[in-house]
Amino acid sequence: MINLAFALQRVVNALDHVGARYVIVGSTAAAAWGVVRSTRDIDLVALVSRESVETLLNELSDEDLYLPLDEARRAGSEGGSFHVLHPATGGKVDVFICKPDDPFEQMRLERRVRLDVLGVTTWVATAEDIILAKLNWRITSRSDTQWRDCIEIAAIQPLDVDHLRFWADHLGVTADLEDLLAETGKAS
Repeated sequence: MINLAFALQRVVNALDHVGARYVIVGSTAAAAWGVVRSTRDIDLVALVSRESVETLLNELSDEDLYLPLDEARRAGSEGGSFHVLHPATGGKVDVFICKPDDPFEQMRLERRVRLDVLGVTTWVATAEDIILAKLNWRITSRSDTQWRDCIEIAAIQPLDVDHLRFWADHLGVTADLEDLLAETGKAS
């Protein structure tokens, strides 16, 4: 059975060590707000300065973890992603390095909340920001899974509808958001 906690704790410790801001996103974040489904990895968005990339990678480089260093260095300098794998437990964290000038990522980092995830105290995206990201991912995929996650979160969480509408307009997902709000009885 996959155990994600060890890999998550190591990544969180390393990010904290270099002073990087980060936020758990994706299905793990959705689970924090009531969506129950299995996942094989944890998605995390981080803002890591170019000066601290090597320190971060040194923190993650040891015999317990697998880390594709070239891929991680490229993500650290150009943006992009890399994964951190704990082979003994199968735990995997996908780290997405965001660009410092991305307004949506900056907003998610500003609004993040401190929660326990798998026994690890960490930063998690708000319910609204998870919905917005999942609607944004659906633009090209039209994924039923992303839509169901949005429905489940909206059905059980109180939402800042003004925030959702502002960012939906910015991201180009207003029609999907309005369908979601209507379907969950949150349109007003």
